[in-house]
Amino acid sequence: MKRLHAIDTLVPLVPLIALVAGLLAAPVEAKTAGYPPENTCSVVANRPDANPAMREQIAHTPRGDIAYYRFGHGSPIVMQTGFRATISNWDAAFLAQLSKHHEVIVFDNRGIGRSMPGATSFTVQDMAGDLGALIDTLKLRDVTVVGWSMGGAIAAQLAIDHPANVQRIVLMSAPAPGRLGVPVAPGVEATLSGSPGTTFGDVMKVLFPPTAVRAGAECFRNNMFTPADYASPAIPSSVTAGQSALLRAWAHDDAAAQALRTTHVDALVLTGDDDAVLSTQNAKALARTLPDAQQLTIRAAGHAMMYQYPDALAVAINRFIAQSPAPQVAETAD
Repeated sequence: MKRLHAIDTLVPLVPLIALVAGLLAAPVEAKTAGYPPENTCSVVANRPDANPAMREQIAHTPRGDIAYYRFGHGSPIVMQTGFRATISNWDAAFLAQLSKHHEVIVFDNRGIGRSMPGATSFTVQDMAGDLGALIDTLKLRDVTVVGWSMGGAIAAQLAIDHPANVQRIVLMSAPAPGRLGVPVAPGVEATLSGSPGTTFGDVMKVLFPPTAVRAGAECFRNNMFTPADYASPAIPSSVTAGQSALLRAWAHDDAAAQALRTTHVDALVLTGDDDAVLSTQNAKALARTLPDAQQLTIRAAGHAMMYQYPDALAVAINRFIAQSPAPQVAETAD
């Protein structure tokens, strides 16, 4: 009996040992880039939200309605936004650059605006299922998902649960699951959650490095994606609570960490080396764990680095997509 008891105590260690072995063995292409400061708040030529013909659309998916916009031409990029974020939190210059070579789809998460307004559950599986349902309903092929912040967790879960829906993922300022990750500090989470007394300036100070706070705040005021027919909705308390629970669960999700080791999807892991929200250890762990990943660290970049370097990041993503093969289409007999 004592021997059996000893064996039982070792069983839970087996997945952890395998996980560590995988991290040590997995090769990863890791690069660091420094970009010259961009005049990110200049007038954006041909910004998509300036098109008066653009209208919010509703995808009637089997899981519920999802509100979205689509623009541009080329293989599709679906933009999965992050914690308490709306469509408006995407930088218009960043989207404009991506849309030069791709069709871009931006959408609101469940419980926000016109996307499943009655939603009550907000697990990462819920959100990944929504993302997959949107891709299916719009009949998208050769799909790249760009997941920012919490959206990176959702993109990773999509690749685990619904691999047929996605050809490649970009994990930008994203958390790693389980023991792989370093979670958001409680004080930072409180700021991003809009706790009482939080100001716009407080949020900017955690999204950008100290030297970029002023410019970042200006960009948030001037370059947010704001189509004429879109009124950026308030975030319900149920969404804040649900998404906070999602992040806490992800921080303890060793099953997802284990699953990523055998998830074969082309992945680009983007991180800023001055991210005050998520440690760069998250990006390093994600890049080591995903078998087909490459990592790019951006110098002097914060959590919302798309507002600092919209053009350069779009070029990096475009290059990654161009180097990743499109899926083979099976030929049908006449």
